[in-house]
Amino acid sequence: MKYAAEIAIAVKRNPWEGLRTALSKLSSPIHLDGTLKQILVKPSIYDPALPGNTSLEMTMAVARLFRHAASISIVESDNPQRTADEAFEKMNYERLENEGFRLVNLSNLDTVLAEFAGHAFLQRQIPDILAFNPFLVNVSTAKLQSSIKISASIKNLFGLLPEQDKSKYHDNLSDVLLDLLTAFRPALTIVDLTKVVVGNRTDQNEVHIGGVLVGRDPVAVDAFCASLFGVEPMDVPYLRRAFEEGLGEAMLDRITVLGTEIQKVRLFEAFSEHVRIHK
Repeated sequence: MKYAAEIAIAVKRNPWEGLRTALSKLSSPIHLDGTLKQILVKPSIYDPALPGNTSLEMTMAVARLFRHAASISIVESDNPQRTADEAFEKMNYERLENEGFRLVNLSNLDTVLAEFAGHAFLQRQIPDILAFNPFLVNVSTAKLQSSIKISASIKNLFGLLPEQDKSKYHDNLSDVLLDLLTAFRPALTIVDLTKVVVGNRTDQNEVHIGGVLVGRDPVAVDAFCASLFGVEPMDVPYLRRAFEEGLGEAMLDRITVLGTEIQKVRLFEAFSEHVRIHK
């Protein structure tokens, strides 16, 4: 079997150990040529009142990992639940500022006109910080979401849109996500599996797993996340379409999973016991 993509997993005591371990498993290191000026880190903090957000500890680990490579900006936009500034405050992200990292509300920035692949947009305004092919590190969580089956790294790109009310895009969400993935393909995708939501987020239940997942191919990362939850990746519309359009690998038997066998077993057993859909 020829593998088309690779991801790496780790289950450790804390996000810093897990992140460093998982990244060390990738067959090729992240290439930073010394000319990079800025790295954008996009966490998932849709609603701080509910579980399922990227933890401060994971975001801090990512920022610290890259701090000597370039200036680090943690970016998020407003939504109907809260402003990005409120989310940063409620998640204690100000601690990142105390270490010299920048918190950026995308909804407050000037915008520029950008071209897209045309699934949902041919042209639209984007925050100026996203122009000129930014080095983007996507740091999402993973959770079940009935409307789209699985919400992980690609869905987190939705938060790059600056408008507060993004509900008008829900009817053609797959089209929007494909345009965002094409325009703002992350240089590195990280999924924070420190804690994972059990059931509906509003039930406020989560389980500690202590995992982290990393990869260069966001489609492969999300396909593996889907499998952890017992969801067939090809049953997720935006994953199937991304695969069909050559944006990444969604066939599980063509994705190599790096990490120790013990950690793989621990990860699957934790999901099987607590959150996996058993058919």
